[in-house]
Amino acid sequence: MKRVFHARDGIEAHMLADLLDQVGIMAQVQGDMLQGAVGELPAAGLASVWVAESDESRAREVIAEFETSQPADTVQAARPEAQRSFTQGLLLGMVIGAVVMLMLLR
Repeated sequence: MKRVFHARDGIEAHMLADLLDQVGIMAQVQGDMLQGAVGELPAAGLASVWVAESDESRAREVIAEFETSQPADTVQAARPEAQRSFTQGLLLGMVIGAVVMLMLLR
C-alpha cells in the first residue's frame, strides 16, 4: 500500500477515496478515527488515503486532476490575518484581565 494523499480531515480523505473508487481504484482511508481521540480540539492532518502500489500513479493523476478543478482556497489565504487578529485580541484580553484583577485586589 502507498499513501497518495495526506488530507486535512477525515471528510476530505473519504471524499477522495470515494472519487478513486468511482474510477475503479480501490482506496483505503487511514487515520481518520484518530481525530476523535483529540477531543474537542480541532485535529488536522491525521487522515490519509492509501492505494495498492500498482494503482499509485493513476491515483495520483486522478487526485491531481481533482485538485486543479477546485477553486482557490480563500480560507487558507485569510488565515495569517485571522491568526494575527486572534493573537492581538488574546493579548489585549490578558492585559485587561490583569488590570481588572489588580483593581479588585486593592
